[in-house]
Amino acid sequence: MRILHVTDNYPPATGGLERAVQAMARGQAESGHSVHVATLGRPGLPDVEVDGGVLVHRVEGLTRFLRRFSADPDHQFHPTIADPQLVRALETLVDTVRPDVVHAHGWIVASVLGLRRRPGMIVAHTLHDYGTTCARKTMMRGGRLDELCAGPSLRRCLPCAKGAYGAAKGTALTLGLATRRLSRIDLYLPISSAVAGTLHDVDPSRVRVLPSFVPDEVAASVAPNAPETLPRPDFLPPGPFLLAVGQLGEHKGIGTLLEAHRAMRHALPLVLIGPRRPDTPDLSGTPDRPVSVHEGVPHEQIMAAHRAAEVVVAASRWAEPLGLVAVEALAAGTPVVAGDVGGLPDVVGPDCGVLVPPGDAAALAAALDALLDDPERRARLGAAGPARAARFTAAAVLPELEAAYREALEGRASRDGVTSLSATGATSAT
Repeated sequence: MRILHVTDNYPPATGGLERAVQAMARGQAESGHSVHVATLGRPGLPDVEVDGGVLVHRVEGLTRFLRRFSADPDHQFHPTIADPQLVRALETLVDTVRPDVVHAHGWIVASVLGLRRRPGMIVAHTLHDYGTTCARKTMMRGGRLDELCAGPSLRRCLPCAKGAYGAAKGTALTLGLATRRLSRIDLYLPISSAVAGTLHDVDPSRVRVLPSFVPDEVAASVAPNAPETLPRPDFLPPGPFLLAVGQLGEHKGIGTLLEAHRAMRHALPLVLIGPRRPDTPDLSGTPDRPVSVHEGVPHEQIMAAHRAAEVVVAASRWAEPLGLVAVEALAAGTPVVAGDVGGLPDVVGPDCGVLVPPGDAAALAAALDALLDDPERRARLGAAGPARAARFTAAAVLPELEAAYREALEGRASRDGVTSLSATGATSAT
């Protein structure tokens, strides 16, 4: 099968979406597919390079004049409307690659929707967040953490987007989302049931919930039967401790976790791994309840910390689209206490963890104390974690993705009058 991923940004740009697209593309290439990636050009990087069997093309359009609108200079900005110059560049690439599947990630889907359609070619779109319907990509009403938006409407969206971006940018982004031709997408791939729930007026037959995944080798590195045990990182405190990994902001429930930590009956150290943000609260602990903060920790050491922790806490207050930190903790055999919001309930079930109301410090403290009171239950939940996490690995997800591609290709072949679908997924027209 010939696959062209189109994404706003790609490594070396850092971020969850970028890592997810790279893992998907590399995994498909390892499975024998011909895989290309098209991404926005970035100064100092080559126009074409090979990345783990994937041919990466960096293409330019009018969006190059919008780089100043990116919050991060290492990330390029694509608006919610098509870039006509970029559309032409992508069409040239499509004519060369002749993909069976064009798979879009991020707001660059607006330009993908402007492409000429080759007979039999499908357009797939992974929804890594809520950006298909929400200009803020968060579904938070007015930026309020504990208020989930009811859904898109100009009356709600325009004031919210203006508050986040200013009048000009907020209005443009909102109107762009409202006018996109999403009916041209053959296959919607939301990463959780929470993200799928925001797809209003979309034919359910075109929707397949398919989670982001961790590479097989990451899960294998902490599996109970791993040939080598990851050494306990030196920065961890001696003895039992609680762990939270991720951005140290209120959307991740850090304030709630700190309040719960102070209120718990069990006085355990709390280890936080992740970057500080402008809204990071005071992270000071006390002598009997110390809090340590670590930034820039290599991923292998994060996985080792997951394995060493008594409990991993993912106390998000916003509707997190999925929650790969929880997946990694479960893979390490450690129970997870998580906010009952967004995509986290897709990951954390009663067999391997505990869900608590988001923003409720008392409930979080009680859940943590209950687990620490019951070592047998904690061991039982931890033992069930790897099997749960296995649902979110490349070995589990990539075959489902290929099956979804093939089903969509069959439907498109029928609609386009294509007479055959080869064993590799390539089509031929009458």
